[in-house]
Amino acid sequence: MRSSLALVACALLVACGTDPAPGTSPPVPATDSAAVPVVEVRWPGYYDGTLPCADCPGIVTQLWVRSDSTFILRQRYIGKDSLAFGTIGQWHVVNGLMTVGSGTDKPEFWRYTAKGIENVDEMGRSFESMASETLEKLADELQDQVPRMRLTGNFTYMADAMSFQPCGSRFTWPSAGGMDWGAEEGEVVNSMNSAELQSSYGKAVKEGGKPWGVEVECELGMGPAMEGDGADEYIFIHRVIKEGVACP
Repeated sequence: MRSSLALVACALLVACGTDPAPGTSPPVPATDSAAVPVVEVRWPGYYDGTLPCADCPGIVTQLWVRSDSTFILRQRYIGKDSLAFGTIGQWHVVNGLMTVGSGTDKPEFWRYTAKGIENVDEMGRSFESMASETLEKLADELQDQVPRMRLTGNFTYMADAMSFQPCGSRFTWPSAGGMDWGAEEGEVVNSMNSAELQSSYGKAVKEGGKPWGVEVECELGMGPAMEGDGADEYIFIHRVIKEGVACP
């Protein structure tokens, strides 16, 4: 009789041991990480979108990220600007985030996504905003032409060659008057030619070859190569907006 009771007790203990403890759930099988899609990060390309603005309806933003580590940023504040502001500089990747800036202020941080890039803080966290902080990637291949914008930098004329180095960039572009070489067909209104650009430089700078700090209305497009055959990318200057400008 005692042995029968002992067998019953053992059976009850085994049965109780197989049930999970009160308030707990059975263990969840591990998820196969290979099943989670991974976005291939390819920074170079052309991005476009409208970013939030504190005191205007939005900032129309275009960003050209180039494989040579340079970028061109074009931004127009809706309701405030008739001409976009431009910035040219170098982009970097820091802790998996792309940084874009002029080199003087704190850069903007961008996280790569399936649709484009999202503006985030330096830790990679999204901003607490209802407005979109994303620029859509429209093309992997970059367009040759960058439309008119305001750009600050140093113009130089020497030995019949014109060049322009934007503030924040370590590179220099060949330059010309927009009326002579403008890449935007038909847009020559209020545009100066190369002779007028050279004359303005001569009046402002007494010694050839010295930089002339200016803010200009310009565009980027292809022109004849400075040496040999082929083509180079130019900064075509349509007008000088302000003189005596110094890069930070």
